[in-house]
Amino acid sequence: MEIIEKEGKTMKSFWHSLLLAFQFFTVLPVHKELPLTRSTITGMFACLPWLGALMGTTVAGVLYCLTQWTASSEVMLAFIVIGLFALWTGGLHLDGFIDMGDAYFSYRDRDKRLEILDDPRVGAFGVLSILFLLFGKFVVLHELFVQNKFALWMVVFIPFLTRVGMSFYFMSLNCSKEKGLAYFFQSHINVKLLKIMMLLSLLLVMPVVLIITKFSMLPILLVIVLAFALVIFRQFTLRNFGGVSGDLLGASIEGVEVVLWVTLLLCA
Repeated sequence: MEIIEKEGKTMKSFWHSLLLAFQFFTVLPVHKELPLTRSTITGMFACLPWLGALMGTTVAGVLYCLTQWTASSEVMLAFIVIGLFALWTGGLHLDGFIDMGDAYFSYRDRDKRLEILDDPRVGAFGVLSILFLLFGKFVVLHELFVQNKFALWMVVFIPFLTRVGMSFYFMSLNCSKEKGLAYFFQSHINVKLLKIMMLLSLLLVMPVVLIITKFSMLPILLVIVLAFALVIFRQFTLRNFGGVSGDLLGASIEGVEVVLWVTLLLCA
């Protein structure tokens, strides 16, 4: 009986973690009050790479249908990739990138930058930052389609990788302020367990991707580039903001994603 009860609690905790991931990181409505405990929050972050893969799978499905049954141009396909991911997240990560751009390009001291991060208003630097990000992503994706370098596994693997990277980035730094949702989440994460779960996720996915790509070095290269990009972004965060925040988590996903797409363009 005790074993059955423990298994029931484990399944319930996993279900709550999955629902929390949808509730906080997607636009899908989860109208339910869920427990924010150490186990469910740790589980929520552990679900994020798989949630990214799910997003990518839906995008891949749409792309497959468009390429098989319509005469969609490369411009349309690149727009669909960007638009569907933004739709999935409700622009959450893009908003973080906008706030980071506003704060960084203000060229103010650290305290003022943190204040700008918390400001819901959008300034000129934020607008310019997001325009360059989206236009840059669009150009890279368009070139991948035009040069026939794009493959459906990429649109599933990259959002998986960026969320693995985001979790390691989050665990590697203290929060810039001892308040807010990011601080609450960080104080409730079992860091050791989450690191193990992230590594296990990578170990589960990598053989599948290697088989799909016929043992190409590209997936391994993407993991290496991800690690270097995170180290650089971590140093950038420390130097300019003194720590991590919710906006910077979103910015890390968007920024690293572009780096990975550029890697594919150059190396595929």
